[in-house]
Amino acid sequence: MKFDLNKPLIDLNKSSTGCAPCLNEALKIDRQINERPLNEIKIEEIKKIVRSIFQSSKNDIKKI
Repeated sequence: MKFDLNKPLIDLNKSSTGCAPCLNEALKIDRQINERPLNEIKIEEIKKIVRSIFQSSKNDIKKI
């Protein structure tokens, strides 16, 4: 079977689960937020969570 990269078998933009790396990051964020309402999360904590996402993606790129 030949795969066409321009026409993937699954459209991740329409998928309810997403790709494995995105799902993994979403689960990490979910654990950090711990079901708190967004108005209870301090700005510094949000910045830390966002930075951690980009830090882990940089580390993944270095591994390749």
